[in-house]
Amino acid sequence: MNNSADTSDFKAPERILVIRTDRLGDVILSTPVLTVLREQYPDCHLAMMVAPYTRDIIEGHPALDHILIDDANDTHKGLPGFFRLVKNIHKHGFDAVIILHPTARLAMACRLAGVPHRIGTGYRGYSLLFNNRVFEHRKAGNRHEVDYNSSLVRALTKDVTTAVPNIQVPDESRDLIKLRLIEWGIGIGPFVVLHPGSGGSARDWPASSFAALGSKLIASGIQIIMTGGVQEHLLIKSIVKSMPDPPIIAVGMFSVKQLAALLDIASLCITNSTGPLHISAALNTPTISLFCPIIPCSPTRWGPVGDIHTVMIPDVPPCPRCIEEACPYFDCMTRISVDAVYTAVREIMETITRR
Repeated sequence: MNNSADTSDFKAPERILVIRTDRLGDVILSTPVLTVLREQYPDCHLAMMVAPYTRDIIEGHPALDHILIDDANDTHKGLPGFFRLVKNIHKHGFDAVIILHPTARLAMACRLAGVPHRIGTGYRGYSLLFNNRVFEHRKAGNRHEVDYNSSLVRALTKDVTTAVPNIQVPDESRDLIKLRLIEWGIGIGPFVVLHPGSGGSARDWPASSFAALGSKLIASGIQIIMTGGVQEHLLIKSIVKSMPDPPIIAVGMFSVKQLAALLDIASLCITNSTGPLHISAALNTPTISLFCPIIPCSPTRWGPVGDIHTVMIPDVPPCPRCIEEACPYFDCMTRISVDAVYTAVREIMETITRR
């Protein structure tokens, strides 16, 4: 990793903006940046710009002073919206910006907003819009996303301090979930969350496998809550339809904060590589995650942070991308057996019971 920058006249920043406008899990894995910046610059004004639907996950972060929203599909859509975004960044008078997930649009917005110190990747055609560039390829997935984000922070701080993801669950969200659990007849007993959906960036464990696992767990006396977004309604419906005893279904029912409260109380979360995996890990809830062998999607880069988690991946060679039926191992995700995941669940639940 090499840095390129003109920092001869650089002083400690007074107003810093961190930008991460992609998905939920990505934003969670960016929260260590906020902790490190607050430690390095305790008196600075620290803001973060995110997409509208990820705002909830950073609200209440102890390092944050302010949240900005980039609503690229509405308020900041098109050329007029772009200049509204530029104006919004400019009015806050930031003297440094770190763009963790760069786009040409965001790089240009920060340049036009007159932010003096702009930190971003050195490997894009628009990287000349940054005056502090980090030359590090992420596609190889040789390091964790938290570490890649830390490299960009280090370009500003010159320090090697690291941190772990941090999200806050408000009391009102936790209280609401506790009431809902009582309504469902769960009360304070142990339960497992199954989250079979994902954002579609990787191959998922088959729906039929989630159905078979859920059925085995319910038959063994383990209470199951199945979660998902509104867009995953049909997926959940197909899974539940093939289960002899249906789980408790919580699809499209909770805000991000409320889902976090549910995962905070849960004994275990079983999921593909997706946002709720990283919510659970940030809250120190044990997880079992099902990863595919596609290199850019590897658990080396995207796995849960912490040592209480179980990552399962099919025993096949890593591949640069999925070619589906043309691959001799297709569908490789079926090689993660239901019995293997069930055994892992039982081991974790027995450990929890003995505490």
